[in-house]
Amino acid sequence: MSQRVLKIFSKFILIFCFFMGAAYASAPAVQNPQVFVQGIVTSLQGQIQGKQEQLTANPNQLYAIIRTTVMPCVDINRMAGLALGPKWRAATPTQQQDFVNAFGLLLTKTYANTIVKISDYEITVSPVRGDTWQTSQYVAVNGAVVSQSNGQKSNLTYYLERSGNSWKIYDLAIEGVSFLKNYQSQFQTFNDMNALLVKLAQLNSGVNA
Repeated sequence: MSQRVLKIFSKFILIFCFFMGAAYASAPAVQNPQVFVQGIVTSLQGQIQGKQEQLTANPNQLYAIIRTTVMPCVDINRMAGLALGPKWRAATPTQQQDFVNAFGLLLTKTYANTIVKISDYEITVSPVRGDTWQTSQYVAVNGAVVSQSNGQKSNLTYYLERSGNSWKIYDLAIEGVSFLKNYQSQFQTFNDMNALLVKLAQLNSGVNA
């Protein structure tokens, strides 16, 4: 290789490395998944703490808090598809959207009615070990819910999927029992999609009863 060609090749490598380094340096950092989950928990506790009686008497206000604080951080479309399994692929686009809407409302109400009843519990979120989460598509974040009155502890696991430089929740497990799989087992008993949508409408209308 001639000296002239070598110099040109060396300059090319330097320019390439410069641009690669600049691109890497300018790329937004991926949000730490523990920080993501902790932010949701802290915001939710701040809006509910000390207001349990008021929110219980006015459930629509409670549902609004869940819709604005929790649901934007949930991948409801992925959850809907996983919960339905083969039924999701067989459903029409209209049925899929109807299910997403109904399932999202059910999750909102169920979570709201649960969180307001455990006012003496504190939720902690554990750091994620290592740094593989920076390049992972999926990650699990562990935590715990502890009763402040008797110290009873239940382990939590948040299952997250990468969404841009942040994350979305697609499942939650308490003591190893998956929230999503619980619904999967219930939905699989319905052979007809329309019958399932009717059942969801009934659950949503009577979930507070």
